[in-house]
Amino acid sequence: MTDDTTPHAPADTCTMVVALRDTPGALARITATLAHIPVLALAYAVTSTGTSTSGARAVAEIRLPRTHAARARNKLNRMVDTLTVSEPDSAGAHAR
Repeated sequence: MTDDTTPHAPADTCTMVVALRDTPGALARITATLAHIPVLALAYAVTSTGTSTSGARAVAEIRLPRTHAARARNKLNRMVDTLTVSEPDSAGAHAR
């Protein structure tokens, strides 16, 4: 018996995981950066509050059509807050 309650992303979509500095406006910069790319889902979570030597960190998960993945990855990598961009659901995950 299989468990059909787990959602599966269609083969023509991908999920990008962006690790970034949680700065004021970081989420707004992500949405502005991807304004002309069809984003299917976006989740943003602060993962650490940081210390005096390192700022807060966050992770954004972005689901989009696979045909737009390379363009989105390039745009996200150019953001000043971005630390890494990866595609954990693809065989050869690309990281910055």
